[in-house]
Order: sequence, then C-alpha cells, then structure tokens
Amino acid sequence: MTRARLFFLVHSCTGVAAGLVLFVICWSGTFAVFAHEFDWLVTPQARVQPGAEQRSWDEWLQAVREAHPEAEIFGIEAPRYARSAATALIVDARGQSRFVYVDPYRATVLGDSSTYTLHRFLRNLHMSFFMASAGIYVVSVFALFLLLSMVSALYFYRRWWRRFLFMPRGRGHAYWSGLHRTTGLWSLLFVLLIGLTSVWYAAELLRVDVIDGKFSHAGAGDSAVLQIPAPASASAPALPLSTLLEKARAARPDLAIRQIGFGFYHEGALYLEGQAGHVLVRDRANQLHLDMQTGEVLYDQSAGRLPLYWRWSETADPLHFGDFAGLWSKSLWFLFGVMLCGLILTGAWLHAGRLHRDADQRYRWRVMPAALAASAGLFALAAYAGVDQAAIYGYTEDGVQRLPDLLPGVRWAMVSWLSLTLVIIGAWLWLLGRIRS
Repeated sequence: MTRARLFFLVHSCTGVAAGLVLFVICWSGTFAVFAHEFDWLVTPQARVQPGAEQRSWDEWLQAVREAHPEAEIFGIEAPRYARSAATALIVDARGQSRFVYVDPYRATVLGDSSTYTLHRFLRNLHMSFFMASAGIYVVSVFALFLLLSMVSALYFYRRWWRRFLFMPRGRGHAYWSGLHRTTGLWSLLFVLLIGLTSVWYAAELLRVDVIDGKFSHAGAGDSAVLQIPAPASASAPALPLSTLLEKARAARPDLAIRQIGFGFYHEGALYLEGQAGHVLVRDRANQLHLDMQTGEVLYDQSAGRLPLYWRWSETADPLHFGDFAGLWSKSLWFLFGVMLCGLILTGAWLHAGRLHRDADQRYRWRVMPAALAASAGLFALAAYAGVDQAAIYGYTEDGVQRLPDLLPGVRWAMVSWLSLTLVIIGAWLWLLGRIRS
C-alpha cells in the first residue's frame, strides 16, 4: 500500500467513524456564533428603540432594584448593539437565576427571562454535549479526529496548493467529490483554527484536573495564580455606583466597560471588565476590582500585561467563535461553519459509496453501522444530560427541582433548531441507505 493510499484510508475512515458526531458539534457551533443575535430575535424584552443618549449604569441598576426589590443583583452587562437592552443578572425569591432587560436609553425595565437562553443551550451542546467537564474531553477527542482528517487529506491530495480555483465537473459522484475537495481547501485555515482551539480547551481543563488546578490568572481560592485582595471592610456602607465608576475611569481611562459585577470574588468588591484596545481578547482579559466602601483599586489587569499562557487563553474564544470584529467576522465564521458541516456529511457519503462499489472493500462497510450506533448512544446520553443540566437553571418548588421557565420564542427556536438538525441527519441517513439498495 502506498503512503498516499494509506493517508486516503485514514482520511476516509476518520470521516466515517466520527462524521455524525462531528457534524452535530460543528453544526451547533456554527449557530452558536450568532446565538446572542438569535436570542435578540426571539426575546421581545431584549429589543429597544434607540434614543438620543444612553442613561448611566447607576440608573440601570436603580431600575432593576425598583422592579425586583426582593432579588439579589449580581451584575449588569452593557448593550451589545444600538437596539439591544442592557442585561442584569439576578437571583429571584425562588432562587432562580434570571436575566432582567433594561432599556438603556430610558432606564426602564422591559421584562425578564430565564438564564437558560438559546445561547446557553447551543454553547453547552457544542462545548460538552451537556456533560460538563467530561463532555469537553469528548468533544476535544473529536477535534483531534477533525485535525487528523485535515492533515491526512493534504498528504494524498497531490499539489493541493494549485487547486484552490478548481471547479467541480461532471455529475453525481464526480461532481460531489470535486466540490468536497475544493471546499476542503478553502476551509483549511478555518479547520486548523477550530481544531487547535478545541484541543486547547481540553488542555486548559487537563491543567485544572491533573496538573496544578489553576483555571484563571487572577481570582480567589486555589484555582487562581494571583489572589485578588479582599476589601478591608465589607460591612461599611458602599459608595454610590456613579462615584465608583468615576474612580474606575480615573484608574483605567483606556477601559471601555462592558460589564460590572458585585461580589464576584469578595463581598463588598466591584468587578469591571471590558475592552482596552487590545487585539483578539475577551472582555474579561481587562479587569478592574474596586473596594466598594473606599473606591480603592484592589486589582488591575490589562490584557497587554498578561503572561503568554493567559494571553492566549483569553484569545482562544474570539478565534473559535469569530466574534472579534462584530457581525462581519461572525458572518464569515458562520459561512465557514456551514461549509465544514457540508464537508463532514459529503465526505462520509462519498466514502460509503466508494466502499459499496468496490467489492474488495465492502467488508469495511460494517464500520458505518457501528459508528452510527455509537453516535446514537452518545446523543442519547447527551439528551439525558441536557435535561438534567437544564434543571440547574430552574428553581425548586415543594422540594422538587423544576425546569426553567423559557420564553415562547426561545422554546420555539430550540425546537426548530433540533427539528432542522434531525431533518438533515435523516436525509443524510436516507442517502446512505440508497447506496446499499
């Protein structure tokens, strides 16, 4: 067997064995790119009419306090777009986490919703199949399959660097094979980026579970490298939020605040995060912690001063989900995500047809039913874990943990996405069945 033939078999068998699971991972990730925007579409309370000027953070906070006097407020996030509401995170009297939507131009509360949004559903499915840390390892193993499939393709596809403008010809199998190859070439960098960042997430978790337990550069407790000091006295009256924000802007005039939080790490401490002109970082890469009683800076973190490991840790998410340049980069990531999903399904279909036509290779067809059965088992486990995990976002009533109260639009969007996914998988399985008939 030649080396090219060996790598072709590795590429094909990897796609057959891991294809269906990889499709669900990539399909959910593709929609997770626009998950916040989809939530905006299906959540009427999150949409506003722009006004002349946005009100202040303390006016937003006061509006939430007046609307939910019994609730504990954990933080507020600034609007993502001009027509988006500011979002506060609270825990209500039932112990249920809720998002409260505030009109940023008029400082009025528009409504609230469960924190189990379409964004959370898609992210949890994509990241871990709803199976917490164990699921992250599972997803990362399939990311390795994706990288293996990419590398092996470059070995058997001769002079691939000259074929970016190749137009598929013919009909049937020949056309789809040519389209698969050309699409794969245009997706190379995207596949490499997605695969490497996926493996990185597992490496981060492996450090937590096996090496030294460090999950963040700064924080409180054993999981942080640097310990953020606690306020000297959390019992004294807190300064007005407007005063604290003035002190924050004086300490970090470069920081465009995107989120504030109360007591994230220590009671009596104000947490702020946002952007400060650094390239490809999450908001939390830039942090400022203030003593709410005195306004003293407890900790100041700039993305530009982070060690290389933690700087890359804050860069992985923007690269993986493509949100570093707003809707433009998200649209590009969504397009490449759809292309990758098509590559996965067409690759497995093409190889299945090849096995069926070649009498000497038909024994390998048995891999397909086994792979599909294993995939179905994983999906069944994910469905069970998904219901169990969703209950975490709910509330306890009469000693029974209830599922969260979803808005009709969010519920409809989840059902629609699942239905579309099942239709695509069903059509793909039908095409596979036609090969054997």
